[in-house]
Amino acid sequence: MIEVRLFASLRSAAGEKKYFSEASTIRELLQEVSKRYGREFAGKLKTATVLVNGKNITHLRWKRTRLKDGDIVSLFPPLAGG
Repeated sequence: MIEVRLFASLRSAAGEKKYFSEASTIRELLQEVSKRYGREFAGKLKTATVLVNGKNITHLRWKRTRLKDGDIVSLFPPLAGG
């Protein structure tokens, strides 16, 4: 099982802080999350930061990044700062 952790506005939009998935890739997981939480949530994922076991996975690698049992995927909305 993959543990999916949600943060900040994604957590608020989902109404929960985590859930568990059987997804085998980041792309599959993001499609699953979009269906689970709806269109508004899915829109926020387009600019989300995705970490797998603490390592940032860029948008270019979402399609090919494979997941394995025990991985932790953290989803963050766009981060701002100064």
